[in-house]
Parts: sequence; C-alpha cells; structure tokens
Amino acid sequence: MEQIAPDVFRIPLLPRDGVNAYLVGDVLVDAGMKGSAKKILKALDAAGVTLSAHVITHAHGDHVGGTPTIVDATGVPVSVGAGDRAAAEAGEPVLSAKARRPGLHGILKFAGGFDGFSVDHSLTEGDDIGCGFTVLETPGHSPGHVSFWRESDGVLICGDVVTAMHLLTTKAGLHQPPALLTPDPERNRESERRLAGLEPQIVLAGHGPPVRDAAQAMRTFVAGL
Repeated sequence: MEQIAPDVFRIPLLPRDGVNAYLVGDVLVDAGMKGSAKKILKALDAAGVTLSAHVITHAHGDHVGGTPTIVDATGVPVSVGAGDRAAAEAGEPVLSAKARRPGLHGILKFAGGFDGFSVDHSLTEGDDIGCGFTVLETPGHSPGHVSFWRESDGVLICGDVVTAMHLLTTKAGLHQPPALLTPDPERNRESERRLAGLEPQIVLAGHGPPVRDAAQAMRTFVAGL
C-alpha cells in the first residue's frame, strides 16, 4: 500500500501498475478483479484498517470483481453510480455495441466478468464519501461512471475516464480507455474535458501510476481529443 496524499493510499493489484484500488480513510475505492480481494484484504489487515464502506467508480469486472468477497469478509455497505447499479447487481457490464456481439461478448465476459452483488446506495453528483472527497458524475466509459474529487488539494480518483498507462505497452501516460469497453466515447470525452477543467494536481486512475503535476498533463491530453 502506497500513500499518495493525506488519507489517500493506492493498492496496486497487478504488476506494472496494471490495476489499482484506492483507500480513502477507511473507504475502499474499487476492488480489482475476482482474484484481487485476497490482496486487498491482506493490505488492509497489514495497515490495521477496518473498512467502513466500499465505493465503486464503475461496474466493470476489473473494478468490481473482488467486491463480493470484500463484502462477505467485511460486511460493509457498497455504493455505485446510479447509472451502473443495475449492471452491478446483475453482473452484466454495459459495453460498446461491438463488444455485445455474441462471440466477442462471451470472451470479454470470461476475461473480465464478475458476479453480481447487492448495492446499498446509488452515488450521485455531490455525495460526500469522506476525507473531503465528493462524487462527480463522469459518464461515458459506463453509464453511471463516477469519479471522486478533493478540491482542497486537487486529488482526483477518476476510474477509467482516462487511463494513466497504455494498456498494451504499459508505458505511463494519459490515454483514452479502450473503445471496445466504452459504450459512449463522446460522453467520455466530455467527462475528460470536465475533469481537466478542475486542474487536478494528482490524478489517480484505475490503470497506471499516479500522475503528479497533473493539471498540465490533463490540459495537453484534452487538447488532442
């Protein structure tokens, strides 16, 4: 577990920063893939952290795969963006039209599928998740995608609105999320522009290392959209 800012920790779940979960105080943000829960629970135990809640940026298998096990182990309430609640409970992520083709959908579900789980609360714009973070609705990569923003020091947890690495080469840098997994690319670009307008100092994505001095990086990124 790596401290990024006051009350903010990163839990890397794959080598080369491939997948991340985050801890905000005693609130877990995302839970990686199905096999990630054990690593998360071990990290929490080593740090002496007792979770109070689990919040989710979006209902894709590499962010919620570990959620059922985490909930079984801790009993904490789960919150997800309102537009992703049905997908989370059904275990059926909303993907692009191309990804819904029968053969391809089956492969994607096998690779990144997840078991549905009960959602206790639907997150909406302005909700407070603790430690100064509020919810921003940032749809596009999924219908109910949310990000978490702390204005006081410019820390942004953005899920997959952007990735902080190239998912094939693993080279660090800001990139679009995979089109195949993004049902509404134009709305996602709008969300990217919105987040860039906040001028964040630190961007924490679901994939890739922390991006520091992020305001300029985000400005440059959205200028190329």
